[in-house]
Amino acid sequence: MGNWLMANSIQVKEADLVIHASTMTEANPKNPPPSTSFISRRVNDSTFLIIEDDSYGEQPYIYIKIYPNHLLITDTGCNSPRQDGLSLTSLRQYIETYPLPLNNHQPLNPSGKKHYIILCSHCHYDHILGIPQLLSSNPTIIASSFSPSFLSKENLPTNSLCKYVHKPTPEYTISHFAAHLSYLTLRNLPPNNPPFRIQFLHIPGHTPDSLAWYDIDEHHLYIGDTFYERQRSIPIPELPNDDDNNTNTNTDNVEQEPIPVDHSPSPSPFELPPTPGAIIFPTHGGNWIQYLSSLSLLLSFTTHQNLSLSLKHRHQHQHQQHINPHHHHGNYTIPRVKISSGHLTHSADAETMILDVKALFERIIKGEVPVKGSGLKRT
Repeated sequence: MGNWLMANSIQVKEADLVIHASTMTEANPKNPPPSTSFISRRVNDSTFLIIEDDSYGEQPYIYIKIYPNHLLITDTGCNSPRQDGLSLTSLRQYIETYPLPLNNHQPLNPSGKKHYIILCSHCHYDHILGIPQLLSSNPTIIASSFSPSFLSKENLPTNSLCKYVHKPTPEYTISHFAAHLSYLTLRNLPPNNPPFRIQFLHIPGHTPDSLAWYDIDEHHLYIGDTFYERQRSIPIPELPNDDDNNTNTNTDNVEQEPIPVDHSPSPSPFELPPTPGAIIFPTHGGNWIQYLSSLSLLLSFTTHQNLSLSLKHRHQHQHQQHINPHHHHGNYTIPRVKISSGHLTHSADAETMILDVKALFERIIKGEVPVKGSGLKRT
């Protein structure tokens, strides 16, 4: 995670169903699923969210998009369970063997038959420590082409923060460095393989290798740790301290730059409690100028996509009315781009969240947000 920018008082629409594998049972109570360190929920028709209850308190968000012949995995977590004695703590085993209720009680990739594509949102340890367990499947590993040297074997122990949490740095080979605004393609695909319809965006700032991707069909943008809420709008009580609005369980045991803290007026008693925004840039890789540029890029991209969706769906609605003017077509809702992050936030309204974060960042630049030390040091 390293550094984070958390938007101020942003409400995120959470899925109604939260399933914690260690406490949930299937329809047959005589055959409960194994206890595990993972929590699951569905993001949209093709994508699942896996949250790891890890020993570092990072609680990374792992996204898995299902294709007929492939699984696209965005980040792989810490590979380090918080609790001892759980039966299933390997992400790969969870994906290949766990009977997920949200997936008709079937594993996401039974017996590992589908090819894995690992997309690295950035190289911080809480997003890459799960990669080694997938290497025997010969996965395709994708990372940003913005700064390949940042990901070199010599620099990765420092830039991943692995050496500061006293963990061996994972050794893996990046199969493809994704160019800005390029689309996901793979070589030697069968002729009938459907297109992935994924577009990449370089969003340096949190780290030079920060990589976002846009799901064209689901209208969903994934941004890693570029920003997210300081607290979830809807707590997940199965996670430690998640019901405490004043506690942020996500910390990094490394030296950080000072934290700008937003002391905006508190909302009314009928709204969510205030959610202070914070930006913490690590000494390795954080860049304020690149960050602001990336925010502007994300806003421009999202605004354009929302406009395109609006025009497309209004045209379709008008066409239906023209064909059958006497038929009542019901309420008309224009879809909007959603956004999901590497921690705490998923399925938020992208344009609204980016505007709020950008406004907070601009107040920081103007000196309107006080700065205080993080208190976090290297160990």
